[in-house]
Amino acid sequence: MGSITNSQKALLIGLVGVVIAVMSILYVAKPNMDDVSRIKSENQTLQARLVELQGKQAKRDQYLAETEEYQGKFDDIMNSFPADLNQEISIMFLQGIKEDYEFDVTSLGLGEKEQFYTLGVGGGDAALTDGSTTDTAATTEATTTEVTTATTETTTAADGTTDVAENATDAGYQCYRAAFPIEYTGSYSAIKDIVSYVDTYTDRMTVDSIEIAYDAEDNLYTGKMNLMCYAIESPDRSPRSIDLDDVEVGVGNIFEGGSGSASGSDSSLNKYDENDGAAIVNSYDFYALLNPSGSDVSAKVVGQNGSGKDASVISNSDNSVSTLSFDFYEEDGKTYCKYVLDNSTSYTAEVTSAEDIKVLLQSSAKKDEEDKVGVRVTINNTSKLPVYVKVADDDASSGRVNVASKSGSVKIYK
Repeated sequence: MGSITNSQKALLIGLVGVVIAVMSILYVAKPNMDDVSRIKSENQTLQARLVELQGKQAKRDQYLAETEEYQGKFDDIMNSFPADLNQEISIMFLQGIKEDYEFDVTSLGLGEKEQFYTLGVGGGDAALTDGSTTDTAATTEATTTEVTTATTETTTAADGTTDVAENATDAGYQCYRAAFPIEYTGSYSAIKDIVSYVDTYTDRMTVDSIEIAYDAEDNLYTGKMNLMCYAIESPDRSPRSIDLDDVEVGVGNIFEGGSGSASGSDSSLNKYDENDGAAIVNSYDFYALLNPSGSDVSAKVVGQNGSGKDASVISNSDNSVSTLSFDFYEEDGKTYCKYVLDNSTSYTAEVTSAEDIKVLLQSSAKKDEEDKVGVRVTINNTSKLPVYVKVADDDASSGRVNVASKSGSVKIYK
């Protein structure tokens, strides 16, 4: 075998150099080039994002002002819907008709409330009761989404907080409705006034249908009107307190007028008006005590005042809002009080007072946000004795006591 010539050696060295160069490109230069390309692409994306955020930052005050404006409009709409559908709303609606219009309601129906919609907030879907959904984000994008998003991003970039984003994603609002059919008699002008009254009523209400029959001989209009009441419930909305003190009670039919019995009109229930019923705190017939959650005593204690009345006490320690009803009635010439806690525990006591009945709802301040103790109270009085109720020491910012409804001769002091 002959020796390798110089030209062959040079060729071999050249081939080795090519192989080394190719290997360097494949395993060293190419990954670096890929990294450079990726970093350039990311840099371009971030630069575009930076320019976008800088533009939004320049309009920060505008976005915040628009957000406040839209929030105000949202609150105005929400405030036109009550936070609950209760009997007080219906009573006050009818009271307004009775006082201001020549329009007589001869028959009234109060339908059960039904949930028909879930209003999503912060770009969520709004669910209908049939299981379908409507894309809230799509329908509101043009007016609110851009502003909300921009404001959220700007706030986060500026001070590290996410308050706006958290507010924008609160839980949905549960929408309820209830049928409110009435039969009526009245003049034609009164019917038009009632339609206008419904349209401008404080709480959201609509006229779903109306039937009108005309009696030419008596120049009288009769018919049916189907109203629909609406409410939006949410944990952050509290039912407002409705004062029924000026509503006449004591007659057999609220639609027949009359001044009511002497003890039936709340305007005549003024015996303990001094200091808003403070005297009841020291002298009462029945009581309900509300204590903070985790106390050594039960959270809710209800009973009859007086010595030897231990058997009358009912209670529970649930850290929740309970239902509590007081029913005052007469039987066999005697007056009784039946009180029921959470529709499960009850006690019936004979009323010993001969002049009136006094009830103390003794509340207390809440110790923290986890303290949920409270009661939703209903009071029904069909006895001849007036009932005076004092709500004492309720939490100023988040009350434990909600007097949901009352009927008969009942006066509430808070």
